[in-house]
Amino acid sequence: MKDSIKKTFKTFKYLVLFFTIGYWIYIVIDDYSFIENYWSANELLYIRVWAGYYLACLLVFSIYFWLVSLIGILIYHKFIKRKATLSN
Repeated sequence: MKDSIKKTFKTFKYLVLFFTIGYWIYIVIDDYSFIENYWSANELLYIRVWAGYYLACLLVFSIYFWLVSLIGILIYHKFIKRKATLSN
């Protein structure tokens, strides 16, 4: 089971990397009009708001990912793998 969690953590690291890159590219494209018009007045405010949304989205992503992953790992190790071992 430890091996499955290690593999899942490795997958999670790559997904977080892709999520981070995708989020920051998306936020610049989505808010480009705000950047052009208002960036010089409130640049720190925009960065704080974007970082807050990023952290909130990352937290939700992490909770869902680990919830689904751990349930899948537990089902596999407790039922599927045990059933295959018992039938042999």
